Amino acid sequence: MKTLPVMACALALAGCANPFGKEGYFRDKSGDYTQARVTTPLEIPEQMNTKPMVDALSIPPISSDHTGLESDFAVPRPDQRLTQKQGEAYIIERTGDEQWLLVDRSPSEAWPKVLAFLEENDIPVKSQNVKQGVLETEWTDLGKDPEKGYVSRAFSKLFGAEVTGPVEDRFQFEVRQGVTPASSEVRLKIKSRPILEEGQPAAEPEWNNLEERSQKMDDSILNELLLFLVRDDSEKSVSYLAQDLNLGSLAVLEQDGAGNPLLRLDQLSYARSWSAVDSALQQAGVDVTDKNRSAGIFYLQVDPKGVVKKEEESSGWFSGWFGSDDKEEAPKDVLLMRVTELNGVVRVSVEKDANTSAPADISRKLLNLVKENLK
Repeated sequence: MKTLPVMACALALAGCANPFGKEGYFRDKSGDYTQARVTTPLEIPEQMNTKPMVDALSIPPISSDHTGLESDFAVPRPDQRLTQKQGEAYIIERTGDEQWLLVDRSPSEAWPKVLAFLEENDIPVKSQNVKQGVLETEWTDLGKDPEKGYVSRAFSKLFGAEVTGPVEDRFQFEVRQGVTPASSEVRLKIKSRPILEEGQPAAEPEWNNLEERSQKMDDSILNELLLFLVRDDSEKSVSYLAQDLNLGSLAVLEQDGAGNPLLRLDQLSYARSWSAVDSALQQAGVDVTDKNRSAGIFYLQVDPKGVVKKEEESSGWFSGWFGSDDKEEAPKDVLLMRVTELNGVVRVSVEKDANTSAPADISRKLLNLVKENLK
């Protein structure tokens, strides 16, 4: 009698089919497409008034005709908007014909990074006005050396639309206060001119004088600057800022094997050293009659003792009574201040000419003057 209920339950369970099996009501239908068969379209009798049956997703006919492009072109880089993990954003914004790079940093932080970007690409700075946030570069031939920074490599396929020969360019960067606090805007202007032979005068063009080429360069430079800022933040976020605090601490006055004074600039590239010495000479009031960056020479006009002063010393009381009011200007000598780089070290020296060093006392005074005004 005890086995009867067990047998009854077994018979009842055997009669119940699994609802989730292959034959169940809730079976898995994900593989039914493998059993699909191609059948003839549904035919509707002609006497019935109905709309024609069409495919819901029709494939348009593909034409074999091919229209060739008039000229080669480069696909422009898309607008960039990069955000760091800390929430700092770098955005290229456009309004009409104007565009600028918006940086989530104050102008005082963005300014040295723009200088670092130019140094990275070996683009020398001609002048800079920190108070106005404007700096201007020297004339630069970006296509002269294909290994000269990633900026020139990015330009190589973009330019030449409006010029028939080699050109050189000058850039003006302007760092403004952004709309929101702790933000800044970096704007760019470009001027281009043909590279002339030595001795031929060249007219000074206006900014953005080659519209199409200038626009392409503006796009590329701002995009490369954006990528540089992101890379700089992740790899060396404070190195350039610390370098800008006091360049004078990186300068060491020493002597060469012949006892001539030299100014050694540690941890600075040639481009940065040239720009720093140029600014120091201007700050010190030294009369620079000419300069040749390619040769690394500044032509200085100083008094015979090598003492450069911004203001003339006033005459004494006794000489005021008996001295003459007519002062003859002391004759000045032309000296060469040379900036050279050897084995990664930049040194500054003073010479009378290409084969003769300047007197040691004059060299030491001028080099100390440069060291004191390095910023």
